[in-house]
Amino acid sequence: MPTRQVLKERDRSLNKVELADSHCHLDMLQDMSQVKESIANGVLTIITDGIDTKSNARALEISDNENVFPALGIDPEHVPDLQERELDFNINMIRTNRARIVAIGEIGLDFMLAKSEKEKELQRKVFGRMLDLANELGLPVSVHAREAMDEVLSTLKARKVKMVHLHFFSGTEQQAEEAAKLGYMVSIPPLQSSSRRKAIMKVPIQQLLAETDCPIVGKSPADVEKSVRLIAETKGMKYEEAAKMIVENTRRFFSIDGKLNKSKSPLIRY
Repeated sequence: MPTRQVLKERDRSLNKVELADSHCHLDMLQDMSQVKESIANGVLTIITDGIDTKSNARALEISDNENVFPALGIDPEHVPDLQERELDFNINMIRTNRARIVAIGEIGLDFMLAKSEKEKELQRKVFGRMLDLANELGLPVSVHAREAMDEVLSTLKARKVKMVHLHFFSGTEQQAEEAAKLGYMVSIPPLQSSSRRKAIMKVPIQQLLAETDCPIVGKSPADVEKSVRLIAETKGMKYEEAAKMIVENTRRFFSIDGKLNKSKSPLIRY
């Protein structure tokens, strides 16, 4: 006969709400058991993003294409030290693993980090090459935009990039409204602010995603619950309803169902 505690735990597991974390960095976690715990607690879809050569390779290694899916890219922080040969290698890695990966990311512009106009130009060059690659391969992009949102939006429009995930959205409500009109997905981290709530109100629920950016912001993918609650409260929705919509948005945007179990495609090492 099961004990009362066992029955309570069983009831909790049956009542878990399914969640999706659209952007995190599992290669940075010190304890990978946090991933298993997050999955056990209902986070059944997790996108782990690479930011440089090492993390791109690691993203492929730790992804199972059942719950954890890889995105590969070069983020703006790593652009200043990037050699042309290494950029070419990462582009080749993305092409070779096209069948497995769900997006090109993390890529973008970060003018807070740029120390000179030269560094801004380097960021623009790498961002442009990654956007061209995304168009070539028909892949979505996961985009970082800090103190550069207007330029990011204009660049995406100019290069006719359609499948855009604006990671960790920190723009204005006007920029959120523009992104929504362009058909982009706006991603909400587990951090509350009045400006973020205003942005959420400008974006239809069908274009909202939730993320943790763990371990930089959230501790693990399980913290995506806080992002979903923020969206639900701001939109005046039930938590379960918002969670269901966000999971559907995530799996649709990243074409998750078409990537299932493609975990054995080639992996090039640098």
